[in-house]
Amino acid sequence: MTASAPRDPSRPSAPRRPLIMGREVPIRNPHFTGRERELALLRQRLSESAEALVGQPAQAIYGLGGIGKTEIAAEYAHRYAADYEVIWWVRAEQEDTIRNAIVSLGRRMQLPEFDGDGRDHSAQVVLDALRRGEPYSRVLLIFDNATQPEVVRKYIPHGNSDVIITSRLQSWRQAVRDDGIEVGQFALDETVEFLRKRVPALGPAEDPQLDAERRKQAEELAETLGNLPLAAEHAAAYLTQTGGSVEEYITRFQQDAHDLLAEGVDMYYPDVVATTWRLSRQMISPEADELFKLLAFFSPEPISEKLLVQPAGSRQLTGLLGKVLSSVTEFRRAYRELARYSLIKIDGYRNVLQIHRVVQAVTKSRIRREDPQRAAELRDTVHMLLAASDPLEPEDENNDDQYERSRQHLIPAEALDTDNPHLRNLVINQVRRLDLRGGYDEALSLGQAALGNWRERLGPDDLQVLSLATEVAVVLRDKGRFNEAYDLNADTLSRLRRVYGETNEVYLECARRHGLDIRYLGRYGEALEHEMALLPLYERVFQPEHHSSLMIRNNIAVSLRCLGRFAEALTWDERTRDERARLLGHTNTDVLDSMFAIARDLRGLGRYEESLDLLREVMDIMERKGEPWHRRRLLIAADMAVALRRVGLHEQAHTLAEDALRRHRAMLGDNHRQTLVVATNLIVDHRIAERLADAQSLGEETVRAWEKVAGPHHPNTYAARANLATVLRHRGNPTAARQLNERCLEGLREAFGSEHPSPITVMINLASDLAALGESNAARELGETAVRLSRETGGEAHPMTLAAMANLALDRRACGDIEASDELFEETMARYREAFTDEYWEARRAAQRGRLDADIEPMSA
Repeated sequence: MTASAPRDPSRPSAPRRPLIMGREVPIRNPHFTGRERELALLRQRLSESAEALVGQPAQAIYGLGGIGKTEIAAEYAHRYAADYEVIWWVRAEQEDTIRNAIVSLGRRMQLPEFDGDGRDHSAQVVLDALRRGEPYSRVLLIFDNATQPEVVRKYIPHGNSDVIITSRLQSWRQAVRDDGIEVGQFALDETVEFLRKRVPALGPAEDPQLDAERRKQAEELAETLGNLPLAAEHAAAYLTQTGGSVEEYITRFQQDAHDLLAEGVDMYYPDVVATTWRLSRQMISPEADELFKLLAFFSPEPISEKLLVQPAGSRQLTGLLGKVLSSVTEFRRAYRELARYSLIKIDGYRNVLQIHRVVQAVTKSRIRREDPQRAAELRDTVHMLLAASDPLEPEDENNDDQYERSRQHLIPAEALDTDNPHLRNLVINQVRRLDLRGGYDEALSLGQAALGNWRERLGPDDLQVLSLATEVAVVLRDKGRFNEAYDLNADTLSRLRRVYGETNEVYLECARRHGLDIRYLGRYGEALEHEMALLPLYERVFQPEHHSSLMIRNNIAVSLRCLGRFAEALTWDERTRDERARLLGHTNTDVLDSMFAIARDLRGLGRYEESLDLLREVMDIMERKGEPWHRRRLLIAADMAVALRRVGLHEQAHTLAEDALRRHRAMLGDNHRQTLVVATNLIVDHRIAERLADAQSLGEETVRAWEKVAGPHHPNTYAARANLATVLRHRGNPTAARQLNERCLEGLREAFGSEHPSPITVMINLASDLAALGESNAARELGETAVRLSRETGGEAHPMTLAAMANLALDRRACGDIEASDELFEETMARYREAFTDEYWEARRAAQRGRLDADIEPMSA
């Protein structure tokens, strides 16, 4: 009852009497922090009950041991003491202690009919007085740490008394007619506030930098302790008394949480943290206790029922754990028993359960200390369950849910130290899957940690070590660390060839990926030769339709495309797409990769509208699937911008290209090769939008980045220079444009020969530079060569050929050859009409006798 909500407003208030507060009520904690929501809810429910009900329900607050239930009840008692005449604390673990506390209250109340003889009778006299509200009508009873609802219910004086129950049990509705209030862990900011208030070394500082450092330390400690109030209280007392550092405390916690939290410190609520959960465990069945101990060797993250109860795993178990994990019914009976005592939390919607990280750490440390052999058995059981969960196909998106169940448990369960080869396979598959789904940082962290561990334990030539090394190299490449990837794969390939031979499956996978490394260095012809030599080996070892064989075919097409052999690349890509679609379904990621490749082939062939339509289809499928913005999706979005530009939708292309570059920089960084590919294309969009200053600035920045990342002679470096050169001419500096284009032409001819699209593109633009400088004859001569080579390479109707023809017509006219100019102009316009219609943007520009610019798309391979 409260002063603002009296039991009977019609009765005059009685004179205020001295407060009777039992000695068992804990002293008020001056460092009490947070919990305002719980206190407000408790206050509201007790007040509303007082107004609406004659026999209001008791309010149970429940949750994990150490979560702060007792502290909330004590704070409530002190905060609202003025509203009560009697506040009495009842230790409620056993019926004897409850009855003794009630009898003791009767003595303090000095009831006239109370004689103190016969505890049952005396307790009933007290309860009757409390129900009547005589002689005290404003009473607060707190039953602390109640364990038996059916027993506590007998001592709840429904009537005028307010009753609070603290318990680890959740099931109070039948006993008190109310669901109660669940108390969860602190919010992070509450734990941080508490620690900074309690520990001088973490307290506020005038210097902003020092204050930020202290807050960061407090956050790290709070996260380590899982925001458990009792653990935070222990840490604060320990740090204050010993003067130790947060780093030392965290290290000790990670090494042996039980030992650390068993140390006595001066706390306001002096429970020994390490023994806080023993009472609950003493009340559960042996089956539930065995499950609880097993859970302690997983991660504190949610654990799926499907990870624990699986036929492949339970067949290998005996004893109580075998009983619990071989049957969903037995398993659920055990985990619901644990949840009833708040030892775990259950998420029924996701069908997962979770143990608090401090409870887990203390339990694991205690088992290791008291029974090392049992600890080893439990760890091996976790390893066996994790290994049994591996669907063995990381490429298949349908297996993602199964892999997600085990992923977060690998490091906490010490999977990297395992002697179980099946579990090591799971680690390898997880690295591969994470990379395929765009989780590059997590894949690299897991892969490098495992690789260092296994090399030391198993030796550098162990086959699983080398298999993992090939996966780590892939992630390094996807992270833009190409030289490291090349070096790692070269070393791995050498070891595999020497120890296991060239028909070993791991060798073949490593060799395929080494081909990617060669291509990233710009050595496209060498990469194609390497991949063509691997294909028959792949098809003999894996079969032609195997995922790995299809990957080799995909890579051959990429090399062909990089060499400008678009028609051949299209043939390979279409065959690969059809086979992937047949095996995996039309929306599988590998199929989308093939569709994306085909779109690029079509664009290389000048079939711009077909390319754009296919990219739209790919993006629509990715959107419907909810694909995250990983590296692959970013690249496809950036490619869409190029496709839009090719068909003349320049404004949309420019907007999408700018967004793509912003996303790439945010996710991959400024100097990742894929980011630089996007930037190289955006130079062109800026130029077309007549943002010439932006185009030049971006061009110069991108050229410098390419020189640093890939080297001055990489084809992509030349591509960026060539696109920048066109900008320089448009800004009125044809001399600088000429010099840059001459350098690009020489480098690209050396890399590809004269019949590759890239040097032909530079020839077209260099002819424009010469024309701008008044060197008409030189421009015409170079233009004639560009038209001839473009016809031979791309065909009569390729947009690059038509641009070269349109420009050559202008140069012939400038040289006085009007008839030849007009003849070529008419031929050019006829071919534009036939291939694109008169409304195609370059056709309109050519019809106006305007000069056309060409650009180079850098290779993203």
